[in-house]
Amino acid sequence: MTTMSLFQQILQPISAGFVSLGGVVNPVVYPFPWFNTLHAARISLVFQTNTHKFNTHSSHGWKSYIGGFCLMCWGGMIFSHFLLNLPPPVLYAPLPWINYISVHLILTFIFSLIPSVLAETESLATLDFAFFPIDAMLRTGAVVGTLAHLAPGSPYYDSINPSLVNSPLFHFILGCTASAGGGVTAASLGVWNPNWGSGGFTPVFLRKGPRSPFKNILSTLDVWGGGLVAIIYGLSTSHAAFRPVLSALSPYIYAFFLVDMKETKPLSPMDGKSLAAAVLMMFFGIRAFVAKMQTTGHAPNAAGENKEKKQ
Repeated sequence: MTTMSLFQQILQPISAGFVSLGGVVNPVVYPFPWFNTLHAARISLVFQTNTHKFNTHSSHGWKSYIGGFCLMCWGGMIFSHFLLNLPPPVLYAPLPWINYISVHLILTFIFSLIPSVLAETESLATLDFAFFPIDAMLRTGAVVGTLAHLAPGSPYYDSINPSLVNSPLFHFILGCTASAGGGVTAASLGVWNPNWGSGGFTPVFLRKGPRSPFKNILSTLDVWGGGLVAIIYGLSTSHAAFRPVLSALSPYIYAFFLVDMKETKPLSPMDGKSLAAAVLMMFFGIRAFVAKMQTTGHAPNAAGENKEKKQ
């Protein structure tokens, strides 16, 4: 068995997961992709958690409640398409509106029956820890789906400025935008408050973060994680923008890993996406683990704070 085939076998479960996410929930009852449905569910959970956290849930009208949720879901897609000078699908396709809003309303009804769940920090941290692999796959899928417009096979390829297509920096920026555009916009505007913008308009990742450098890095993972996915995907699939980078890195890769990049075939788009998802899963897992330990009081800083309070 060659190294490449072994590598592909390791990525195979993630690739199978992406195939499953592309399937529909039910072709008759709910003919929408699992990818969009799970994305809507995860965003709805975060949105409702914040409205309960800031005691604004009952203050929302339906317009701000649904509008804030949609902005949080689609902000990344809208801004990334604007960067590409392409029309965002939600401006002309009605099905995403039906899919996302229906999920949000169903979960709103469910949590109205059990609102205490949204106030239990430990339960939410446990849920984040259980679902971090899916969260990483959803985030990777969104980024790679946007990057697909920069591939020669895309119907929009010829309409995008070649300077952008061939720029690794733009791939990184596009990945960051597709990954975190919705969350950053929602947090910056404070959409869980019925009066948007009341908390200021500074992008959340530019605000002062935790004192700990480690926590500061994790707090912006949603932003730079998308850029990392774009870089890994571009390098592993040998996109034209990254070929000069690969040529420059080849001597170092051979020196440290004894891999000759000239004899190594690029990964397929699916394998490249799976590799990027695997790396992002690792970081999402670390973040979820740290958050879980903090809620249970086992994190070092939490223990220190508890001691201070007792004294």
